[in-house]
Amino acid sequence: MAFTTLSVTRRERILHVVLRRPERRNALTRTMIDELHAALDVAEAEEGVRLLVLSGEGETFCSGMDFVDAAGAEGDASSLKPTIEAFYGLMERFTTSSTVVVAFVTGRVTAGGVGLVAASDYAIAASHVSFQLSEVVFGLLPATVAPFMIRRCGMQAAFRLSLTAQRIDAERASAIGLVDEVADAPQEALRRFLIRVARLDPGCVAELKGLFRDMWIVNDETRRLAVEAITRRILEPKTALAIQDFMQQADPSWRT
Repeated sequence: MAFTTLSVTRRERILHVVLRRPERRNALTRTMIDELHAALDVAEAEEGVRLLVLSGEGETFCSGMDFVDAAGAEGDASSLKPTIEAFYGLMERFTTSSTVVVAFVTGRVTAGGVGLVAASDYAIAASHVSFQLSEVVFGLLPATVAPFMIRRCGMQAAFRLSLTAQRIDAERASAIGLVDEVADAPQEALRRFLIRVARLDPGCVAELKGLFRDMWIVNDETRRLAVEAITRRILEPKTALAIQDFMQQADPSWRT
């Protein structure tokens, strides 16, 4: 397919997927989510591809859901849920795919972008980047991100970052398990990781991911709770106003 929001290129055993909406801090729209699903289809279908490496163009890896796109929904759950379910489904696919998914982070990460990192099989971060679960600032819940954050970092670390919306640096992200490797030379770190996994059988990779998934909390009920929780909050009138305030660089109405 022709990609409009991504750059997708294959180099030997790696499919490089670059988020390409730098003017919107690589915020996720339904089109971008659908294209990420399609890129994963390509990685799984092409013989010899062992890694899908996800990165972001510009100074931001990903800033989560596009608030303009979300605020433009028709104001009912039926119009909003499919996009949220597609995003959750993408992260879930990361955890089950026969292709190893690497988050290659060289820019700031916020909100749903943290979910992409948390759902990846391996995360490499440049030493200067930062991470922030910022949803509560807008009256939202990091509901779709939470299962994957808990899976990676544990309950309390995920809750603390959700509650405080604290921005943490790459070293702290590594300390809590959100990032697997912090590197001053990320490309070299990626090369070393490829050497370690290039000879793995994709079927074995898929079974390994399935084994660990069966041992944890990410299941159909988790998906239902996550999608319903974030849909409910986005449709709250106060939250809609907070999103508008954010787009206009103003503080949410409940801040005093």
